[in-house]
Amino acid sequence: MSFADGIGNEQLLELFFSQSMDGFFFMMLDEPVEWNDSVDKEKVLDYVFEHQRMTKVNSAILRQFKAVSPEEILGKTPAYFFAHDIAQAKIRWKDFFDQGYFHNETDERRLDGSRMRLVGDYIIIHDNRGRIAGHFGIQHDITDHHLAAEQISASRAQLRALASRLQKVREEERTEIAREIHDELGQALTGLKLDISWMSRRLPRDQEVFAQCSSVIQRIDQTITAVRRIATELRPSILDELGLEAALEWQSQEFTRRTGVNVTLDSSVCCGISNDLASSAFRIVQESLTNIARHANASSVNIYLAQTPAMLDLEVIDDGVGFPPERADLTSSLGLIGMRERALACGGELCISTNEGGGTAIRLRVPLPADEST
Repeated sequence: MSFADGIGNEQLLELFFSQSMDGFFFMMLDEPVEWNDSVDKEKVLDYVFEHQRMTKVNSAILRQFKAVSPEEILGKTPAYFFAHDIAQAKIRWKDFFDQGYFHNETDERRLDGSRMRLVGDYIIIHDNRGRIAGHFGIQHDITDHHLAAEQISASRAQLRALASRLQKVREEERTEIAREIHDELGQALTGLKLDISWMSRRLPRDQEVFAQCSSVIQRIDQTITAVRRIATELRPSILDELGLEAALEWQSQEFTRRTGVNVTLDSSVCCGISNDLASSAFRIVQESLTNIARHANASSVNIYLAQTPAMLDLEVIDDGVGFPPERADLTSSLGLIGMRERALACGGELCISTNEGGGTAIRLRVPLPADEST
């Protein structure tokens, strides 16, 4: 004869109830209550919160509430357990009574006042007249898991804030360096060119010396061109002076000139865009075009920029070989990570998809605050 054959069903249930690792309990009302559309549910809930009592608990419930003995829990009402947030508890209780069954995660308090996070399933118990007599509950303590998840979420938020700040500082440094290169170095080279031109006009008419001066002036011109190119690549002045739309037009022309890939810009911007958002959008387009040049083998690119009072929408679509979806989440794709972080930093989202006919679409959507969209 097995162990189960030697005891009755009630004893088995009692054994299961008492030794379960999850918290089991019964909460019963002093008097059953009617619960339908004909009763004043707020008054019924007021009665329930004062007269529904914990009548049976297992040892797991005691551990959850840090109770030494059952007497510390038994007889307690919802008004006691949810004294920290009665209003919210009554809202949950109303939904529970309406549905007859409830599954939820809740923030509750132990007997010592410390917070705990519980996930539970609760079932209404009716009497033979259909009235609510109480309920049965099963609870699992997920406090440690919940706190760990909160810490991870907070760490991610801090890292995103740090990344956003670093991007902004980097953009400010690039702007400052570009300005110094353009103004200081550019002016110095221009002054040197003027000095050599002045000297060449006053030197004896020696063809060899004159040719050397011309060669120096030509190399200075090439250096000035390189300085302007470097300064522009660091931070296009057109982005600060004329805005995102003009900067994208310039970038499109530069990309076509360098790669031979035709770029079409379709833009409808109704008002100014903040510097931070414009910088993020411009850098995302730059990185997209860089990836197209390296990997896409495309013959054409379409850039769409649209602005509504509530949203900025930017798309870069190419007709190249496409982008494998599984590569979008690789941590080694630093360019994609940078694009996503820029999108998140300005409160938007970045989507990457491969078109059915080939090619890749990169879309940035950023909600605009009221003071920026009006």
